Amino acid sequence: MKILNEKPLSIIKQEKENQENIPISLDAIGLELVQGKLDHAQTKEMVAALGQELVKTKLEVANLKGGNS
Repeated sequence: MKILNEKPLSIIKQEKENQENIPISLDAIGLELVQGKLDHAQTKEMVAALGQELVKTKLEVANLKGGNS
């Protein structure tokens, strides 16, 4: 049987505890949240603009067909 992990269990446990104690920066989380909200707002505006363009195009097609569609 071959041992895959040669670190003692106590060291592995300590490393795991150290990873769980990493401080989280509220400023970094806040900035990420704001950036996400800005991206979402930009996407919503783009979808609305594309919707308006689609309506205009459909009206133009209807006018070219003589309004029978």
